[in-house]
Amino acid sequence: MFLDMNGEALDRLHAVIHEHPQWQWEIDRRYRFTKVAAGVLSLLGRDHDTVVGQQIYDFMAPKEAARVARFFRNRPATPFACVISHHLRADGRTVAIESDAVPLKDESGELRGYRGIAQGVMDIDLTQSESVYRMMAIYNTAPSALCLIGRDGRYLAANAAYATIHALEPDELVGRKVDELLPGEGERVRQSLKLLDAGQDVPAHEIAHGDRFYQVLANPVHNLMGHVIGITTAWMDITDRKQAEQKLEETNRKLEQYARHDHLTGLANRRHIDEVLTEEVHRAMRAEHALSVLMFDVDVFKKYNDHYGHLRGDQCLRAVAVALRKALHRHGDLVGRYGGEEFVAILPGTDAIGALKVAGAIIHAINALNIPHAKSKYGRITLSIGASTLENVPHMQGVEEHCDALLQAADRALYTAKLSGRNAVYGMTTGELANAWHDVVD
Repeated sequence: MFLDMNGEALDRLHAVIHEHPQWQWEIDRRYRFTKVAAGVLSLLGRDHDTVVGQQIYDFMAPKEAARVARFFRNRPATPFACVISHHLRADGRTVAIESDAVPLKDESGELRGYRGIAQGVMDIDLTQSESVYRMMAIYNTAPSALCLIGRDGRYLAANAAYATIHALEPDELVGRKVDELLPGEGERVRQSLKLLDAGQDVPAHEIAHGDRFYQVLANPVHNLMGHVIGITTAWMDITDRKQAEQKLEETNRKLEQYARHDHLTGLANRRHIDEVLTEEVHRAMRAEHALSVLMFDVDVFKKYNDHYGHLRGDQCLRAVAVALRKALHRHGDLVGRYGGEEFVAILPGTDAIGALKVAGAIIHAINALNIPHAKSKYGRITLSIGASTLENVPHMQGVEEHCDALLQAADRALYTAKLSGRNAVYGMTTGELANAWHDVVD
């Protein structure tokens, strides 16, 4: 484990090494001891002549030597602190030593070795270390995936469950950067360290890897001085839960689709039209802009159904719906099936003249479909359209009153278009409808 050294931190490290000559050691570029202080010799349980000239690996078990060699190989000529390694004493015991060191370079800038200090962490008597073996066995066989990450974003340790996620052996992970296996996670490690350094907790997060989903919990690892020197993470497989959530989300999307759209045509249904109309009337009142509504009716459609059958009738309505959707392509416009062969379109920001132009284009588009209709005087499917426009908005009236006025004006205009011979458009404003009602009352 190690802390990155730079700036003031590196200066402090140089000062600490200089101030503790009794714990100093030096090694050359081939990792052979060239200088060993009395305190370090005491930790190793050896004398000066048996240590100087020997590689540091000569006093380690093979597996530990390989791990330390990877550490130096992955961080060449780099200062480090809080690195813990295990060394074999002359009496057969193992001692854990924490080291801090800085690289030594020659005049040409080439690495010539390291100078550092060492202090003992704890002595481990392997003949009486059953608890240690038991702890490591639990770590290595735990069903949860566990790993240890240093401050430079490299793996320091991993158990079998975690290594399996990446199709590697635990030893193959040590020394590799997290970003190599999980692009983007290195930045998350850096942000997590900032939180931990500030004494804050790291929130759990989810990560997708391969075809699996995991929840990741992170906790700090401290040295004897209380500094955060790394992060230990636990990965819990939540794939089943995520798949259930995705299925539920998809089901909810479908339900929402069904709740807002007509099953036959795929257009908005009456409920959704009413909701949008309420929103648009409120917006028109607030912004004082125009709002128009078109109401369509497929001419003599009952006769079409009686003559061609209901299946052909459904096909006809779907074809009309496609043509309406293409004709009303402006952002904000909405067209839906209001019931049976009746359709409604909402045109925000469209005045009376604009509404009539849109309606005329729709009449042309439906005629262009040229769907045969033997019982129509035109010989094809046609539409009658009533257009209504909200104007002279009295603010003492509520939104619902204006919605009703728009729909009733469009319905009355549609009725007039049918009386004029069908395949026609007629327009009316809500003001004209109010005047017509006033004339009837008088």
